[in-house]
Amino acid sequence: MDGQTMAESLSKQELAQRVVKLEERLDCLETTLTAVTDEIDGVSLSSQCGHCEKSLLLVKDETLYCPHCSNGHPL
Repeated sequence: MDGQTMAESLSKQELAQRVVKLEERLDCLETTLTAVTDEIDGVSLSSQCGHCEKSLLLVKDETLYCPHCSNGHPL
């Protein structure tokens, strides 16, 4: 690619299409994750971790918990 990154070699339209597909995939994964947590007794999802910002927080046993960085606190 002559020193270009993949993003640099794609047209704006191609990049826009990739972004749309990634957004659709993310929506699908979020829906699936919500359904999985609904199936697990006593577990639900909360907002993004404010400490590491790399995961959604899980709510379990009245505690917010980040599965990525283990940060958490009681509700």
